[in-house]
Amino acid sequence: MTYLLCQFAAFFLWFAYGSYFEWMFHKHLFHSPKLIPATYKAHAITHHGMYSRGDRYDSPAPDDPDGKHIMMDWFALPLFLAANFPIVWGVQYITGMPMIWGGLAAIAVYYMAYEWSHFVMHVPRGRWIERTRVFLFLNDHHRRHHIDDTKNLNVVFPLADLTLRTLWLPVRKSKPSGSAQTGPQRSRARG
Repeated sequence: MTYLLCQFAAFFLWFAYGSYFEWMFHKHLFHSPKLIPATYKAHAITHHGMYSRGDRYDSPAPDDPDGKHIMMDWFALPLFLAANFPIVWGVQYITGMPMIWGGLAAIAVYYMAYEWSHFVMHVPRGRWIERTRVFLFLNDHHRRHHIDDTKNLNVVFPLADLTLRTLWLPVRKSKPSGSAQTGPQRSRARG
């Protein structure tokens, strides 16, 4: 029983870690040509070029009718699992808490949530999920990333954006105070 509880708790901890992994990957591989120029070209140049701001953000690109340039390559999930396995195993070894299966499951679920939600954001089809508050928030969050690619680097869970200070939220218009007059003035005097 304790083993399963540890794996369950590990899932949530490693899912939160996924936000930071996504942020680092997005910032340093998708938006910088320094490490892997092909990844930068595929994302920053091609994807952001096809699905830029305005009407092009959520319309099928003429050069990409199937949304091929929205999804990562087929080997991304196995690569992410392989890259994170030693990290999860190392934390399990140091802490003595069984977490390898919960951790790897969290990485896989986070990746699938990223791929699916990213696709749905750029190829809307009136799905029920597209009308939920959470999805509307995340979609607006990602739309802002396409305006300024140094902000809102998370797609799924913007915890890293919040804590690493790249979160860009819409500015709320303040409501006028009770003493301020906002409309045309009418005289109460009758004449």
